[in-house]
Amino acid sequence: MRLLLAAATGAALLVGGAHLPVAYAATAGPDFDGPAVADASIPADGDVEVTVTLSLRDPRTVTAVTGHVTPPGGSRRDVTFDLKPSTAARAAIAGRFTVGSDDPPGAWRLNVQVAREGDPARVTTFALHVAGRQRVDTAAVSPNPVLLVRGKDVKVSVLAGVTGAETVSARLVSVGSHDTYRLGDLERGSDGRYRGVTYLSDDTAPGEWRLEVSARRGGQTMKGSAAFTVRAPEQGASKKVRARVTLAAPARVAKGGQVKLRGTVHRGTAAYARKRLAVYFKAAGTTTYRLLGHVRANASGRYAVSYPARRDGYFRVKAASTSKTRGALSPQEFVDVRP
Repeated sequence: MRLLLAAATGAALLVGGAHLPVAYAATAGPDFDGPAVADASIPADGDVEVTVTLSLRDPRTVTAVTGHVTPPGGSRRDVTFDLKPSTAARAAIAGRFTVGSDDPPGAWRLNVQVAREGDPARVTTFALHVAGRQRVDTAAVSPNPVLLVRGKDVKVSVLAGVTGAETVSARLVSVGSHDTYRLGDLERGSDGRYRGVTYLSDDTAPGEWRLEVSARRGGQTMKGSAAFTVRAPEQGASKKVRARVTLAAPARVAKGGQVKLRGTVHRGTAAYARKRLAVYFKAAGTTTYRLLGHVRANASGRYAVSYPARRDGYFRVKAASTSKTRGALSPQEFVDVRP
């Protein structure tokens, strides 16, 4: 489907020590242990600050740390380091420099000079990989048009092509009403594309709709949008009241810790008091959700439950339908479980 909109908002602070380091050094030399670590990419607009982290040996004898970074084919720029007094055998130091939207991606050269008491200054060279700017390339909804069916929920799939993002989320928005379906975090497939699923009830507003895809990296967001159509059921909508479930989960949890899920459940515009909800989990790289357990909302429609953090994966919470109320499925939330 044709991509209708691409925009950038916010500003990024790209901090060293990311889960997937994209900086490295051929050799750390006598002054450093291991690689230089940073998470750097070209911003869509303006300048961003990048933080690179290094492990400095024997900081007690160091009098100064200075440096500069040079992009491919460009001029060098200074790197500012935050050297602090330390009596430890090793200390983490951070250097900061800017990357602009007009800068080239690729291998940037980082030169770090360390001055020590009684010794001549030494220079260590690191190679930093700066990724290209993120973008939303394609966005599509299937089926299109969406044909609603009386008394049933219709499955709708979302597919997005995104480059350079850390997380991608999506929602479906009615153009002519306030109707909205939030899919939450989309899952990245082996082909590099992002997918998500939701279900449209038979009372969904018919007409023109918009798929909105948000791709995030650091504090920067890129957005893409695609149009699709929803058609009313031939026999009209059933009389059931719509339910809605929200879900919030931590983005990252240490392995062995607790994943704390919380949210609300509503029936129409009121809290769905004491509704029993099912909690599901799908491990990253798999295709099937499995039932973890149940939780009951309180009188205000709020719920909270915790599960052990064992694997990266996705959580969803479901409210089952009744004779008078439609079922509801929360957005999908991804939790990164780290060692």
